Formats: sequence, C-alpha cells, structure tokens
Amino acid sequence: MTDTTARTLRSIHALFVAAAMHGTVAAQTPEAVSRDSVPLALAPDAYLDDTARRLVLGLKATRDTARLGIDAYTAVIRERMALELPGDRRNRPWLDGGRTARFRWSREEPTVVHVLGAGFRDPTLGPDRAEYFPGPRVERFAADPLGDPFHYAFAALGQPQEADPITRSPLEPGSERHYQFRSGDTLSVRLSDDRTLRVVSVTVIPRYRSIRLVSAIMWIDPESFRLARVAYRLAKRIDREMSWQLRRGGRWRPGMRLDTGPADPSDSALESDSSDARPGFVDRLVNGVFNGALPRFQWDISTVVADYGLWELRHWLPLSVTWRGYMTADEGVTATGYLPPPIPGTIDWTVEIENVRERGAETAAGIPATAAEALRLWRQEGDSISGVLEETDPGGTVTITPADRQALASSDLLPPTYWEDDRGVDDATLEQIASELAAIGTGEGGDPAETPSPWIFDSPGTTLRLLRYNPVEHLSVGTRLQRDFGWGRAALTARVGTARLELPDIDLTLLHDRPGHRMFVSFYRALRDSDPGEGGTGTPGLYVTGDPADFHWSHGATIRILSPASERNWLSLRLFAEQDTDIGTDDRRNRVGAGVAWRPWWGGPASGSFGGGGRASVRASAGDNPHVRAVIEGALLIPLPSRMSLGMQAAAARVWGDPALQDLWRIGGSGNWLRGHAEAVRASRIRMARLDLQRPIRFLRLSLFTDWASTGGEDFYALGAGLVFMDGLLRLDAARGLRRGRQGGPEAVLRLHLLDGAFF
Repeated sequence: MTDTTARTLRSIHALFVAAAMHGTVAAQTPEAVSRDSVPLALAPDAYLDDTARRLVLGLKATRDTARLGIDAYTAVIRERMALELPGDRRNRPWLDGGRTARFRWSREEPTVVHVLGAGFRDPTLGPDRAEYFPGPRVERFAADPLGDPFHYAFAALGQPQEADPITRSPLEPGSERHYQFRSGDTLSVRLSDDRTLRVVSVTVIPRYRSIRLVSAIMWIDPESFRLARVAYRLAKRIDREMSWQLRRGGRWRPGMRLDTGPADPSDSALESDSSDARPGFVDRLVNGVFNGALPRFQWDISTVVADYGLWELRHWLPLSVTWRGYMTADEGVTATGYLPPPIPGTIDWTVEIENVRERGAETAAGIPATAAEALRLWRQEGDSISGVLEETDPGGTVTITPADRQALASSDLLPPTYWEDDRGVDDATLEQIASELAAIGTGEGGDPAETPSPWIFDSPGTTLRLLRYNPVEHLSVGTRLQRDFGWGRAALTARVGTARLELPDIDLTLLHDRPGHRMFVSFYRALRDSDPGEGGTGTPGLYVTGDPADFHWSHGATIRILSPASERNWLSLRLFAEQDTDIGTDDRRNRVGAGVAWRPWWGGPASGSFGGGGRASVRASAGDNPHVRAVIEGALLIPLPSRMSLGMQAAAARVWGDPALQDLWRIGGSGNWLRGHAEAVRASRIRMARLDLQRPIRFLRLSLFTDWASTGGEDFYALGAGLVFMDGLLRLDAARGLRRGRQGGPEAVLRLHLLDGAFF
C-alpha cells in the first residue's frame, strides 16, 4: 500500500470512531462462569499493607451509609467531547460536542434531567455549522453522588443505561479477587473555606491484564473514608477484543463489538441476544471479510481522573471528570511498517451543585421537592420526554429535551470548546498521573481462566490486509503471529509470493512499550522498492506496478525509537545494519547507519488559525555507497480577512557522498512537492516553494496554488486549483505543469493529484 493510500484508509477508519463515540458499543460474552462474593479470607494477599486495608475497607463500608444522608440534590452538569483528526504533519480539530443540563437526583426517585444546551460541530466541515448533540449523557452516571467512578470509562462511550457496567470496580464486593492494594503518598486538598486536607493515596493493582480491570490510584480521606480523587486507566489496551460489525441478527447494523471474556451471569451489559449469539452465515461472511480487510485497531482509555469536593464541609460530591483516550491502527509492528498517528479523544464534565437536601430536611424555596414537580416546572409545551416517570425505577433517568433543537445547538449555556478553553485537570498533572498509572503493572494470584490469551494469529489467505501484489512477488500471501507480554509484543510476519519459489519475505519484531517512548527491534528479509522515502524503508504497498528492476531485497536488523502510541510520531530515531541485493543486477551493498526525524507543529489547532511547523530529517549510511541524506521543510498558515488563508511552504533536500540510485531524492510523481508533471525526477539536490490561497465554501475550501521546484540544473513550475477537504487532511488538485524553456526532464501535463496529510 502506498503512503497516500494508507493515509487515505486512515481517514476512512476515522469515520468509524465517530460511530463508536455515539453509543454503538456492544459487548460479547463467551460462556459465563459463576462468581460468588469472595470472602476476604480467600484473598489474604489483596492488601499489601495495613494502611491500604484500613482505607479501602473503610471506603467500601461508608459509601452506602453516606448515601442515606442525602435525600436529593440539584446541579448543572456541563459535558463536552473533542476528537482530533491525525496527520503526519499536523493534527486538526475534528468533532466538537458540548452539552449542558440541569438535573435533580433523588435517592428514592428517578433522576430528572432538563437539557439546556446541546451543540455539535465539525470544524473540518465549516466553523459555523452546528447541529443538535445528544451527548454521552454522563449525568446518568455522575448524578448519583456516590456512584462508582470506575464506571465512567465505558460510560463515556455510550454504554446502555439499562446495562450493568463492564468494568470490574475495585470498590465492588469481592474486588479482592481481581485486585491488590498498596498505600502510598499523601496529597493536599484545599477546601472551600481555604483549609487544607491531607488524603492518602492507595494504588490499585490488577491481578491480570484485562479490559475489564483498571490500574488505579485512589486518594482517600483517612478520617471520613471518602474519595477526594481517583485516577485510573484500563489494565489492558483494547485490541483483539474489538471488532467491527456491519450486520447483526440478519440486518445491516454497523457498530463496534467488544469481546470482554468470561463474566458473571448477572452482568446484563455483557449478555447477547439470540441473534448475536448465533450469527447467520451471511453475517459471519460479511463481518469476517470486513474485519479481515481493515487493519486491526488499538483503543486505549489511557487516563480518567475524577475529582470530588466537600460541599459545605459536609458531603463529598463529584465535581469534575476528565477522560482521555485514543484509537490507532495496530498493524505497524514490523521493521518497515507504517505507524499512523493516533486519533486522540478528550471528554470532560463538571458538576455545579445548586442545592443539597439532607435527610429529613425541608426543600429550599425555588427547588423542586419531587421528581414530578421537577418535571412539571422544567417541561415546556412541545418538549419531548424520554420515558414515563411513573414507570421508571429509582436510579433511572427521565430526560426533558426542548423542541427547538437548533436553539440548543447554539445556546450560550454551552461550555467552551476544548480548543478554546482547556479546563479541568491541567496537561502537566495529567501527564504525571498517566505515567504513574502506566507504571503500576500487574499483581499476583489472578484467575488464569479470566486472563485473556496473549496470542493473536492472522491466518494466511483469509486476512485480506496481509495480501499484496507487485511485479516481483506477484500475489503475496501473508500471515502474522503476535505474542503480548504486557511490557510489549513480539510479532512474526511472513509473506510468500506466487511468482516463483524462493525464501519468503519475513520479519521478526520485538516492541518494548514504555510511557515515554516505543522501541522496535527487528530482524528481517524484506522486499523494498526503489524509493526508500524519508524513513529509509520503501515497503511495497497493497498494489504496485512497474519494473522488477526497481525493487531490491534487504535483510538485516534495525532499531526504531518512536513517541508513545498516544502521541503523533513527531520524533523518531532509526539505527540499521543491512545488506541490499538488486533484483535486476544481483549487486549487493552492505550498510550500517542511522536516521533521525522531527515533525513539529506550532500554533492554534483551530481551522484557519495562525500556525507553523515542518519537518527535518537526517540519515547517514556507511559501508557501500556511503552518503548522508537530509531534508528540512517549513510551512506557515496565515489567516486573512473574509475567512481566507494563505499557506506558504518551502523545503530543501540534499544527498552528499556516493549514493545509490534509490538513495536520491525524487519529486514529481506523487505531487507532494511538485504537481503537474507526468513522471518523477531524481536528483541529489532539490529545493521547492509553494503558495496556496484558500477560501472556505460551505464544507470545503477552494484553493489556488503555484509550485516551484529546482534540481540545481533545471527548474519546474506548476499552477492549479484544488478542493480541500477536512482542513487539508484530504485534497483533490488539478495542476498544469509549465516548461518555461526547459528541454529535458518529465513532461509538463495537466494532471489530477489526490493528496492527504498536507500542511494546509
């Protein structure tokens, strides 16, 4: 697959994230196993010190009794979510949703929710376009003042209201079977009267790695045994457990599916209906082909932080929650694999307490005394009501949604967007918490029956994403075996060509995954094309044509160091030692070398805002054909009046030494540096410049541009116009090359270019 095709598919897969973020999460459960409440005597190793035992058991004991002290309370909750579109050169705002609602929670009645504002915008489709946003509706979980904060992880992704939570909470009875607890440092919490309270941290250690367990830190008040803050992440990233479904129960019902493993029969959230438990042949065929063609995805709920406050110095109530996660394609665990940047997501909500009615107290003036009164006071003619109050059990939710949804989408009561105001826990604190959570690891004594298999096998032929075609191998059939070690993975990938009988393309890669970086160590015999690209790999794509002489075999070893999986690959280092063999001439070259690349971007992320960035990379190779290959590129995006913008880009690339043909720089074919020419031109020295004037038209931008490139002896020019989609993530350009007295080089033509991941 070419880089352009790979990034285009990445853009397509981003669309499926939107479905996941809008409540299509379902769960699949294999044969259930029974689990009774486990007496503490059966888990004597759960508490690793006496302080942890006292705090956790005290916290569990006081939660239900503390709930009895509050009859009802009213509050305003503001929630928002944001997703960014990933790019090798820059990330862009993608989805922005906000919701404001007033609710009344009662211990003995359903919660009544009145939606005050609900707006959804997609900045890539225009800054003025706003739609109604149903939201994750987190008030269902945040309304209960003593609701379990460990249920927020999947709640933010649209877990059905009637379902039991997927997460096995450290606060539930019998949690000692799944967790170990260790006390730690203290934290100072400032109260509303400026007093300082000291709370003690307790580290929650999962006994095994599962998406149903968490790695957590709880900060507990040692006097009242109440939570002041809790931070956690999933004990395992979601990868093999996740699959896509186009059909379910004989119908087209697109969505995402989680296989959560063995569970209690009481976990109604994980029970499948009969149509899901016994999928038909067509369902299995369609879903199998779809999942076999798409890359496997990795989804991580990396950090959730919930803060509590002491209201009027009497009641600990939830104040805010910050949720962060990401999704990315999980297919690049090879020496030459393309690692797409992640799709980062942020969700947060804040609770503004208006009134608390203690047990037996009178209701304050202006506050609804009952759920029925709240429904009567807040409902207007034409409003829609979800559910019937009299038929809804305590703990359920009845929501009032005003009829004018367009007014909700543009309401002044909506919270500011994530890009306008980064409220909640600051980034530095979140990064520190995320690092501490990632370092927790796993404990001892986990039930082997509930531990997910560490193996993943992609069978040959049926895994369509491992098929490829090129003039050397013809059709190449691939297979892959992976082993998860917790600290990282090992992946063995083999491809067998059908053109002739020879040794397969084979790759063994070990991945060491750390909070601050990822390290890949690979041993391989790999087919490469003649253009090594910036990373020096040149892996053939899904479908490649051309002359077999443009390819070569490479075998050797490499080490790659990249940013964490949750961050854009803005900094990378590669060390290699390999032997290349030309297919046409059988010439061999032995090389050792290193390469480093940097891709920064500064400025506001909002569409049309001022920004700048670029890339710089250097690769040095010793042995046969010693050389140094370097490039530096910069770009500026300048906002102009009438919502127009001007993009300016300049770059220089150079090769010093004795490079082989495939080590030279190449422009003109892909259109990345030069558009409007029929073929590519190779050179050891290239300079380029580009101007791009854009104006938004509804959901896209109209672009007028000019390109200039020089190889030192020849100059190339082009003029054109294009349509820019999703703020530059994808664009279609029509360019006309200009000869300007030039005699040689590629022919200047009128040509269409489909580009992705552009600066602007």
